[in-house]
Amino acid sequence: MNSFITSIHGTVISGKQIGRTIGFPTANLQILSEIPKLDYGVYGVIVDWKGSKILGIMNIGIRPTFHDHSEVSYEVHLLDFDENIYYEHINVDICFQVREERSFKDISELIKQIQSDVAYVKEKLRVMDQSNQNKNHFVHV
Repeated sequence: MNSFITSIHGTVISGKQIGRTIGFPTANLQILSEIPKLDYGVYGVIVDWKGSKILGIMNIGIRPTFHDHSEVSYEVHLLDFDENIYYEHINVDICFQVREERSFKDISELIKQIQSDVAYVKEKLRVMDQSNQNKNHFVHV
C-alpha cells in the first residue's frame, strides 16, 4: 500500500524568485507527467531526486496573494535542502493535503502560515516515516 495520494514528474524551471525573497525558495515544476486532478492547496510531499528522498511542501495553485492568476503553478519547497537543481528532473510523491490555497492580506501573514505549514509537514512526515520503519526511510541530502 502506497503512503501517497499521487505522483508527478517534472523538470525544475526558473520561476519569479518570490519564494526565495521570503525565506522559502521553491523548485518550480514544468510537469512532464499526466497532471493529477488535485484541489489548489498546500501538500506534504516526498521528492525523489537522483535516488535521494527529500521531504518537502508543495503549493499547487494560482498564488492569489500575489495576484498571479495567469496559470496554475506547481512549486515545491524542499526542507533542509540547499542545492541547485535547476533543469533537473524530479519525482514528487504527494502524500497529504495540508490546507486549501487562500489569499493572505500581506506577505507577513503568508510567511507565518508557511512556517506553520512547514512545521506541520515535518511532524506528519516524521510520524509517517516512523510507522514505515521497515520500508523506505527518508534520506536527507
